Amino acid sequence: MRLSRIWGALACGVALTAASAPPAHTRWEQMDVGPFFSYGVEVRSKGALWRPALKGVTIKLGNNSTAAVCFDTERLRLAAGWSGGFLKLPTAREGLEGVPQPVGEIQFRAPMMPGWAGPSGEWQEPMPPKSKGNDLYSFGPLPRGWAKWRGLYVHGQRTILSYTVGTAQMLETHDLDAATGSFVRTLEVAREANATALVTLLCQLPGATIEASPALAWLREPDGNATAVALTGAQLKQDAQGNLLGVIDAKSSQVRVALWRGPQARLPEFRRFAATLPPANALAPLTRGGPARWGAPISTKGQLGAGTGAYAVDTLTLPENHSSRSWIRCSDLDFFKDGTRAAMCSATGDVWVVSGIDESLQKLTWRRFATGLFQPLGLRIVDEQIHVLGRDQITRLHDLNNDGEADFYENLNNDVAITSHYHEYCLGLETDSAGNFYFNKGGNLGAATIPHHGCLLRVSKDGARLDVVATGHRAPNGLSVGPGDELTTSDNEGNWIPTSRINWVKPGGFYGHVFTAHRDPAPADYDKPLCWLPHQVDNSSGSQIWVTSDKWGPYKGELLHTSYGRCKLFHVLREEVDGQIQGGVVEFPLSFDTGVMRGTFNPRDGQLYLCGLRVWQSSGARTGAIHRVRYTGRTVNRPVSLHVRSDGLEVGFTSPLDAASAVDDQNYAVDQWNYQWTGAYGSKLYSTRDPSRVVGQKAQGTFGGDEVAVKSVSLSADKKVVLIKTAEVKPVMQSRIRLNLKSADGTPIQHTIYHTINRVPKSP
Repeated sequence: MRLSRIWGALACGVALTAASAPPAHTRWEQMDVGPFFSYGVEVRSKGALWRPALKGVTIKLGNNSTAAVCFDTERLRLAAGWSGGFLKLPTAREGLEGVPQPVGEIQFRAPMMPGWAGPSGEWQEPMPPKSKGNDLYSFGPLPRGWAKWRGLYVHGQRTILSYTVGTAQMLETHDLDAATGSFVRTLEVAREANATALVTLLCQLPGATIEASPALAWLREPDGNATAVALTGAQLKQDAQGNLLGVIDAKSSQVRVALWRGPQARLPEFRRFAATLPPANALAPLTRGGPARWGAPISTKGQLGAGTGAYAVDTLTLPENHSSRSWIRCSDLDFFKDGTRAAMCSATGDVWVVSGIDESLQKLTWRRFATGLFQPLGLRIVDEQIHVLGRDQITRLHDLNNDGEADFYENLNNDVAITSHYHEYCLGLETDSAGNFYFNKGGNLGAATIPHHGCLLRVSKDGARLDVVATGHRAPNGLSVGPGDELTTSDNEGNWIPTSRINWVKPGGFYGHVFTAHRDPAPADYDKPLCWLPHQVDNSSGSQIWVTSDKWGPYKGELLHTSYGRCKLFHVLREEVDGQIQGGVVEFPLSFDTGVMRGTFNPRDGQLYLCGLRVWQSSGARTGAIHRVRYTGRTVNRPVSLHVRSDGLEVGFTSPLDAASAVDDQNYAVDQWNYQWTGAYGSKLYSTRDPSRVVGQKAQGTFGGDEVAVKSVSLSADKKVVLIKTAEVKPVMQSRIRLNLKSADGTPIQHTIYHTINRVPKSP
């Protein structure tokens, strides 16, 4: 006999054995992730695979985390509970591939269905999850009128869940009774006096016979075990389909559920425990801010970069020695208004606040502000509140008692669909002039199975709405929103993406990845990028940053681009020809310790701050770092503009050139090539004159294309613009201009511009 669902719902019979307690192989496994951990969860047992939740909050129970429960934030259901430990964290690709697994023995589990009856008593959600093979797809949370996840509160080591069912406000917390091993769930209900009863699924028993009373039900299992559930503050009810329901009438403000599984001989022990189960302490007082958990702040000393150039790279030293053993892998950062404080999120689930940011960086103070977030890869401070993008939602963090740690993790929006595939990261978080949020969602390396795969997404300022802005991305690590609400994204080489690209995004646009086009039939062409980037130059793109400061040299209003793979910073040269954006990049000669992912300008000192991490496809030496790119005030001698003409290429510079070197055509070399847009992974380099001829490989090393003859070079009267007249000018996917010049003061100017010609103007 099998009890298939209990308290939204329990499955028992032959117990599932989850992962055993693992040795701490990685820094992630060694760290204290906090009292809860937001992530998907999977159970692998005897060749079987089962996923309790794709958006789950796993809560530690008992002393030393001897048990845990997983709550599904999309369907507001208790998905699973186990005894014997907490979670075995994934280790593949340093934790960014794989799913946590419960440690110990599963005591109860639930199918993926709503935990509460809908407004009309229904249990079938409008778009139920689907599975195919080992993959599971969820299309978003329950409708807001049915139920809505509000977020969670932290009070010491206690986690309090908050959500609505209809108009009822629900608070929920979990405990473990050490003597009996019972899981105890407490619900606190606040609603209008004339509200109707709430109904939750306690147990679904197709064809089963149970023993039950108004407040207690149990099942004797064939293997000698028994499973039991007890209620206070609600009534048990069995419907015609064999479902055991909990009915909470309008008068009830607190419900307690005790859930137990063990040998049948110990069933009387549980009955005695259930009969004396006292009311819980009120939960509302726990939602006003709890004690700080992470001890005194940590001080570090930054390091100022040396060098004689126009820009120096400083380092904000991370807090390596912390009682939590937090493994910091910086995935985004933003500044508070005063500019002396910033918030940084780590891909391992933390948010840290650093203060004391000044010119010297001599005393930086770090405080662990939030923990347990679901793979955060985007952060934005709006109205002095930290907003973090995880794979499950945008979370707004509240410090309710001003002690330097977050007490309320508010769900601003969790409408994004999700599957069990590791590759569909949610990436970057930016805002426009109206306060709307933007982020990217990656694809699943195959045909899209949910409507948000490979999309640039927008969430309204109030979190009430999520919309698709553009499609056709594969692995879009970064984006930007410009001063005029211009949108850019990047993407990384793979199927249908022949090499990395920077996109100038238009609403409704399709950016090349056919698997995530979300169109039928599949498109035969794509919106052209601002530029393509050779694999040797940027094998894995980061994000874009608009220069908003007039204290950072001659670049205010310009666009920057970061390379996660090559740990580089680029200036993006751009122009518009007959409505078509195009351009290229030129590298800043700077070195960084890690893969550069995100960046922002400090409103106080006007300098650029970059952060990043290293997992795979990156040449970075450190697993995480924050750098300041500081303008030293020295003269900048660099290309600053690029315009395609019908007779050649016009390059502008930040400072006057030496006339003799500028007009010597031997100081210039131009070559060009194309890529093939196919379903293959990446592309070789192909001749622009003979599309079948391979002129280069994508691998690291020497590369190039068809040489383009330089006919002549002329210099403008102000000595800041050269016109390189070439034998031919035509649309090409990749063009390379190599320069070996001198400035008017004799400084060498040796740069390479990689650019794309989408359109050639009709006249010079």
